[in-house]
Amino acid sequence: MTTRVRTGRTSRRYELGLLALLSLANGFVALDRLTASYLSPYIVADLGLSNTQLGLLAASLSLAVAISAFWLGRVADTTGRRKTMFVLATVAFSLFSALSGLAAGFLFLFGARFLLGLAEGPMVPISQAVMADESDPRRRGLNMGVMQMSGAFLLGAMIGPVLVTSLADLYGWRVAFFLSGVPGLLLALSLFFYMRPDAPRPVAAKGKTIPLGTAIATFWRIGNMRASIAIAALFSAWLMIQNVFLPVYLTQVKGLAPATMGWVLGMGGIAGIVGGTLLPWLSDRIGRKPVCAIACFAGIGTPLALLLLPSSPVLLGLAILIGWLPVGIAPLYCAVIPSESVPAALTTSAIGLSMGTAELLGGVVAPFVAGRAADALGLEATLWLCMICAIAAGLFCLGLRETAPGRAVD
Repeated sequence: MTTRVRTGRTSRRYELGLLALLSLANGFVALDRLTASYLSPYIVADLGLSNTQLGLLAASLSLAVAISAFWLGRVADTTGRRKTMFVLATVAFSLFSALSGLAAGFLFLFGARFLLGLAEGPMVPISQAVMADESDPRRRGLNMGVMQMSGAFLLGAMIGPVLVTSLADLYGWRVAFFLSGVPGLLLALSLFFYMRPDAPRPVAAKGKTIPLGTAIATFWRIGNMRASIAIAALFSAWLMIQNVFLPVYLTQVKGLAPATMGWVLGMGGIAGIVGGTLLPWLSDRIGRKPVCAIACFAGIGTPLALLLLPSSPVLLGLAILIGWLPVGIAPLYCAVIPSESVPAALTTSAIGLSMGTAELLGGVVAPFVAGRAADALGLEATLWLCMICAIAAGLFCLGLRETAPGRAVD
């Protein structure tokens, strides 16, 4: 286990202000990312897309995130320019989000989502690395959980499906894309003025970049990194498959209207906020390992319930509200455990590698496989895949070594 020392520059007031702004940033990232899924019933009808193409749209964005999360995270580590990179990435993803509204066909939309992913990739690794450094160790899990999950699920999963489907009903799906990028531009301006300049790199560190091969070899020797990467890939697949295919499953199989579907999926936003606060907070007290393991195994709940329940919006919404609480462990396997397991100089790279692998396998491969399965066997097949991923992720959690301060074993 690596001991992380707080920078000493952070007041409680600045810590809270930074937490609020970075939470909003991750919220807008999630909103822009998930807008295409929420609008999929409209886009499929307008552009005539298949389920396989729908999966490829998600895969396009995830592939770009997988590339940029690690490589640009590594640039942030080697240059120390975290603030500059984060603000520029915020501006870029806001502009690329609006670009999707110009799509006249599958290929244009595929390319627009790829560019959006390139811009979004470094944002969570950089923001989590900043939050890890600026948080009191007693609140690190809570802060990193709230930062990644509260804004993402409040804006992206709770308000997002209701807002974008309502805009699409009133003005068309293209307008919803155009408007989705505006808040990010305003946030970039706020971050530029609020975030403190990056701390100067120590003289001894200048010009001494850790070679890529050495960094990867270091990660591979750390058991928690291997386990975290596997968990991230499998549980990201669990989440991404549902994000991509639940809108069409609920409308085509369960017969819900698109606007009603938006309200049902909005229950996942509440679950993400609650789980993203409760589970990281609980991990600060009882440990990262038990919280992750229990949550992963509980992940079979929502897919199973959606298969068995009748087409009642109330019951389906309750299934998502309760069954999506496990998504709250995402900051643990993607950021908290890696940041507590590797040398401090490699924090952003470790988080980027965990996220990048999760995006590559969970966000690129899984939606494509699920899309092919849905075309061949029906949309119900996507839910069976989710249950398999949840069980496999839980098994890998059992191999984690505890890293929570006060509970870690050297």
